[in-house]
Amino acid sequence: MTKEYGVISLTVRNLENNEFSQLMTESKEAIAAFNKAHKVESIYTSKLEEMSQHLAKFQEGLHQTKASRLVTSLDQADRERDDALGTLTALVRAFSRVKETATKEAYDTLAGLLKNYAGIAAANYEKETEGINHLLQELKKSTYQTALAKLHLEAHVESLMTAQKRFEEAYKERLTELKGKVPSQSKQLRIQLQEIYDFLLDFTAIMTYAYPERSHYANLRDQLNAIRSRYKKRKAVKKVAKAESAG
Repeated sequence: MTKEYGVISLTVRNLENNEFSQLMTESKEAIAAFNKAHKVESIYTSKLEEMSQHLAKFQEGLHQTKASRLVTSLDQADRERDDALGTLTALVRAFSRVKETATKEAYDTLAGLLKNYAGIAAANYEKETEGINHLLQELKKSTYQTALAKLHLEAHVESLMTAQKRFEEAYKERLTELKGKVPSQSKQLRIQLQEIYDFLLDFTAIMTYAYPERSHYANLRDQLNAIRSRYKKRKAVKKVAKAESAG
């Protein structure tokens, strides 16, 4: 088919998922523009509809692969706020044996507050968030501000505030990710997409060969070839890079 009908060879199955997705997107757009301009064969319309549906689902699946990175980011943010809370608590506890009156009063004030939040780091994300935010609000009160200043712990409260803010940002991203979560069918969808793509490519090439006077078929074939050639070059560059690194 490739030699006889003028289709540039490309081993599509070797493309990575993101490359495959882009190849399908670009090719679909080229075929859709052709179909809109010429409306020559109903098969293009029906196959494009199938292709659009499968591609949308396939790209949703690709989007879901980012979830693992978001989970990692969320876990890291949670550890950081736990560390910040643990550090603040430990530093307050370090003053427990100091006898100097003002320091002891500051310790008693902060220790009395912090005991209300003991074990909060072991709670679920939502309860810990509620607890830390409540603690931070309490620490803004003048009584606690005075105690923090006496023990020089203001910077550690700032660290906790920053860590909590980062966690909430990561948590929000994760929630957004989960809203559109669907079971992954990437492998099967990719097979179906390639079958449709191969059919449309072959059909276009055959029509070009059978009706040389109909230049619009040749133009579409050439467009699809141009798209294929870009991905062929990408794979070649990657192979060269791997060979050089191995050397």
